[in-house]
Amino acid sequence: MRLRCRGRRGVVGAGVLLDSEHVLTCAHVALAAEDLTVELVGLPEMPVSAAHIVEHVEPQHERGDVALLRLVTPQPGVRPATLRKVAMTWNRSVHAQGYPRGLEEVGAWATMTLSGMAGAEWQQMNSRGGHRVQRGFSGAGVADDASGHVLGIVVSEYNVDGAGLSWMIPVAAAEARLPALSRWVLGDDGIDDGYKKRPAHYNGRVRELMDWLARRQDGGAVLIIAGEDLEHLQDAVSFSAVGESPAPDLAINVEGLTTEEVSRRVLDRAGLVSRGSSTERVREGTPPMTVVIDGVDAARDPRSLLQDIGGPMVASGARLVLGFRDGDAADVVAARELARAAVLTRLDGLVERVTALMREDPDTAATKLRLGLSAVRRAAAADWQLVEGKLPRFDRAITRAERERAALRRVREELSVLRGRLASAQARAAAAGFAEDLELDRHRRRAHAALEAEPLDLAVALRAVQSCEEAVRRRLGRGDQA
Repeated sequence: MRLRCRGRRGVVGAGVLLDSEHVLTCAHVALAAEDLTVELVGLPEMPVSAAHIVEHVEPQHERGDVALLRLVTPQPGVRPATLRKVAMTWNRSVHAQGYPRGLEEVGAWATMTLSGMAGAEWQQMNSRGGHRVQRGFSGAGVADDASGHVLGIVVSEYNVDGAGLSWMIPVAAAEARLPALSRWVLGDDGIDDGYKKRPAHYNGRVRELMDWLARRQDGGAVLIIAGEDLEHLQDAVSFSAVGESPAPDLAINVEGLTTEEVSRRVLDRAGLVSRGSSTERVREGTPPMTVVIDGVDAARDPRSLLQDIGGPMVASGARLVLGFRDGDAADVVAARELARAAVLTRLDGLVERVTALMREDPDTAATKLRLGLSAVRRAAAADWQLVEGKLPRFDRAITRAERERAALRRVREELSVLRGRLASAQARAAAAGFAEDLELDRHRRRAHAALEAEPLDLAVALRAVQSCEEAVRRRLGRGDQA
């Protein structure tokens, strides 16, 4: 929905319809004007309504920026959005509709993928191409491509140098700021109440476990905790649950639970829909979440739990903490096999990424990475635990190489465009009879030299091509007058 100021400012942002009388938007949008009006885009039969602020929290250091509005004129019969708290997993595909300058009346859709957190509450989003989030999108619902549920609202954007970055405040953070939103929110925070209520004791081991839970960037892994160390795990989750560090996406005590019951918790937290068996849906794949499963050996069927939930989640890149009451339980062996599978899955993924780099351009950096990974694969066959700690370093090196390749591709693409513009300017000049013009030739040679310079400076090349284009326009203008 579109939010407008009756005065000269026009459209100030977007919002999410919660029911016939309430709208969720950004505080900076709601405060943009005293005479705020709300319009349901695409439903011309619905009346425009004035809106008043019920509650709001202004933005501050990547926190807050939410407001709840009440409509003066209710909008009955319109299907409201579904707000859902889910695990904010990386690379989840989402979309939003905003009303940027020039497209205020029809709106525009932007497609993004979720990235990491920015500060304590905001979530970064990266553009997937096409129209980017910009001014006019603030307050728009960020909808999950798979389910259509609203996962948050757009709060900010950054498009300098084509960055295509934007941020949203997730539903969970918005609800924490405005508890009145709870009546419209589905899902939970994924942390069992037992972790929130028990007294927590801090020590070095607890800090280690908190750090492990927070290292999502390290990729999929399995950590096995047994016996007395379970108390340290519970303390680590308790501290993370109150904001001391990034919390796991799901922390569940599975004592007495069936595999199907645990599967339902996983799917609910992932924001996935199951039309039949939840366990079967988990086997199809889940987002790469960080999940604590406490009391594996006290579950109704530990072997099924590890095989039907742990196995598929490891294949999907999950980070699993498996807690056993008894360190000698028979199923610890199966858990260790899952940990081994997680290492091999990560290793295979790294190899695929390096292979893609080699296929594009087998330069020195990619060749070294391939040789290093080949050695690691040989070592993993003998001792997978030995190589587990080496994988994050390879991941960082591959990521750097991928970013450098992407930057090089962008430079090549921009260079190709500039060369095309220069050729077009030359063709226009030649068609008008100025192929031998000395002044235009000087501009052409300067632009050509800038485009071929080593190292290339795109800014200099752009100015040189623009100068040549301007010279051609001036000359053609004088020629027309003659």
